Amino acid sequence: MILTSTVVSCNGQNKKQQEKVISNQLPENVLLGKIPLPKYGFYCGLKDKEGNLWFGSRVNGVFKYNGKVFTNYTTENGLCDNDISCITEDKEGNLWFGTPQGACKYNGHTFSHFDIPKAIVSSNWLDKMYPVINPNQVMSILEDSKGNLWFGTNGQGVYKYDGKSFTQHLSEIGKVYEDSLQHNIVLSIVEDLKGNIWFTSLSHGGVSVYDGENFTHFVNELSDDFIRVAYCDKVGNIWIGTHGNRKGGLDLFDGKKFTAYFKTNDGFSNNNVRWIYEDKSGKLWLGSGITDLSTFDRNHFKTFKDSRGKTYGRILFVVGDNLNNIWFGSKNGLWKFDGKEVFELTAL
Repeated sequence: MILTSTVVSCNGQNKKQQEKVISNQLPENVLLGKIPLPKYGFYCGLKDKEGNLWFGSRVNGVFKYNGKVFTNYTTENGLCDNDISCITEDKEGNLWFGTPQGACKYNGHTFSHFDIPKAIVSSNWLDKMYPVINPNQVMSILEDSKGNLWFGTNGQGVYKYDGKSFTQHLSEIGKVYEDSLQHNIVLSIVEDLKGNIWFTSLSHGGVSVYDGENFTHFVNELSDDFIRVAYCDKVGNIWIGTHGNRKGGLDLFDGKKFTAYFKTNDGFSNNNVRWIYEDKSGKLWLGSGITDLSTFDRNHFKTFKDSRGKTYGRILFVVGDNLNNIWFGSKNGLWKFDGKEVFELTAL
């Protein structure tokens, strides 16, 4: 499937007038002041190359934190859709947002709609079983080391954009559903240190690895074939977070073999892993949409607790800032951990 792309302006010229600053400037190391909790909370996060933090919500657009103030961007100031499913940054510093309308690009001044191919994949079974699923929604975005853009969708596999045209891949991966179709959902795309690109499948397709010429598929090697996230750590290991349908767990690929870690009594209480983040010390932070935020020091899992012993459940994403603070969020809020204390940054 080959299509050309179009980029359409989204009223970005009015950004300065319409952006909404929602907290006052405060000194460093002071509680930042609470911002209104978006409806349905936060869904994803990213630290850009300049050190700004970006947080995506499902109905209230994106929130940027520059170290002093939060700024909220919505469709009113050019954002292409207020439902944000992923955020990434390319080599030129452009921000990319995945939305139900495709991809939205922000160059620091204006937003533009990046038109990816759209397919009609409705069926009576799909409409009945999953009426809220938009197969054309962009769920993951990656710019690879060669400059290609990859867009993972909510049921159409992935599209590769080489600067001129699109090519569709991995649409026929995973389970054949009751409507005799495959609806491959790709929530995560990551490039390893050797230039291989890893794609997850939330449609029982395991993971697929692209070496620049061919795809290799791993299913039986994994603890589960229903995959939410893949993450490359600082030394090149690939960590795979599963949904936990089979045995499920946290899988590690060290370049030679897969090793699975299963739920324990010391901090990994459910095999669902939907976000993985490695901090400065090499410790992994594991977000689960089901149970409490936990950490893994490569030997032991531990439920994260603040200084008062409070735990944080159903965390959807974890990011770090330039000061080594850990930020995490969910539909219930946004928090910052400075190594000693946790600060809640949202209010109802």
